[in-house]
Amino acid sequence: MLELLPLLMLAPEPPPIDPAVAGPEGTAPAEAPERPDPPMPDEPAASEGAAVAPDDPALPEPPDLPEPPGSAPEPPGSEPEPEPLRWSAPVGCPSAAELRQGIELRLGRPLGPREAQIDARVDPGEGGYRLTLRAEARGVSEQRTLDADDCGALTAAAALIVALAVDPVAVAEVMESTAEPDALPPAPRRRSASPGPSTPESAARGFLGGLLRVGAGVGLGAGPGATAVPSLSGGLRWGRARLELEGSYWIPRPSEPIESEVVRVQLGTAALRGCGVLARDRLEAPLCGGLQLGGMRGDYEQVSRTTLWLALEAGVGLSWWFAPRFGLAGGFTAAVPLVRPGFDAATDPPVRLFEPSSVAGRLWLGIELRLGS
Repeated sequence: MLELLPLLMLAPEPPPIDPAVAGPEGTAPAEAPERPDPPMPDEPAASEGAAVAPDDPALPEPPDLPEPPGSAPEPPGSEPEPEPLRWSAPVGCPSAAELRQGIELRLGRPLGPREAQIDARVDPGEGGYRLTLRAEARGVSEQRTLDADDCGALTAAAALIVALAVDPVAVAEVMESTAEPDALPPAPRRRSASPGPSTPESAARGFLGGLLRVGAGVGLGAGPGATAVPSLSGGLRWGRARLELEGSYWIPRPSEPIESEVVRVQLGTAALRGCGVLARDRLEAPLCGGLQLGGMRGDYEQVSRTTLWLALEAGVGLSWWFAPRFGLAGGFTAAVPLVRPGFDAATDPPVRLFEPSSVAGRLWLGIELRLGS
């Protein structure tokens, strides 16, 4: 205020009021136009026609508030997590829900959302089904390929494999605490694993089963010339061993005529043999040895004569199991007669018409059928 006093003293006095301008007596004179206040010494005068905007104080920036859950955008390049259980199977097989139920049944608790990553597929095959399984749990990835006749059994096997990969201790506790043995669905017997050769351990886990084979072949040495030989075999299988009983029949063949005499020779045998089997995947190679017992018959024009046939045999075969219970087989069997019968003509002196060779051989093909487990 003290600074404004000099300015007020220097301000000019207002001019006298003109009576003509003044209003009637007793009334106030008309208001004179207001004079603008002189500018402050420390403030510049505003230019005419320009509006002076007051300086607004700077407002503080609003604080960052956390976004509600689920509304945050995904970072660029992020991909959604894969499904923890992918299951593909033909119509009639158990569903993905049943597979998950089987896993949780063996764990004794629900399966966590990120405990395992499972990719399983069941495809129909020749005479059965094939399971291709990939399971990842606790940072370990495992792949399996199983074959079985029943799709449900493959589903039970997949549930057991996944449960063991997730928590083997929990699976063991559930199995120990189970009062009834049939509470858990059984896993199928593993027919073949692909790839991988057979091992001595798998051979030791043999099982008792049966074998039936129907075959036909060509034989040489036991009769005159080459002849057809049908055969029928049955036996038992135990792991990598076989015990077989085979019957064969050599179709009659005439001998070469000597002095116009001819004999027709036929042979029937029963062979008992034991075999050791070499196996890899679906191939088996039995190495066999045994004994043949039978009768050889010679038919002349008017009479017939039968003699004893006794021989040692050895053979090798190869079987390809193109289906769980059916296989295509072939092999070669050689026989050494211990008793060599002969057929003579009724002449004086007698003339030998036919005598078997010191070694007889047979090449054969057949279809095999597995019986039992």
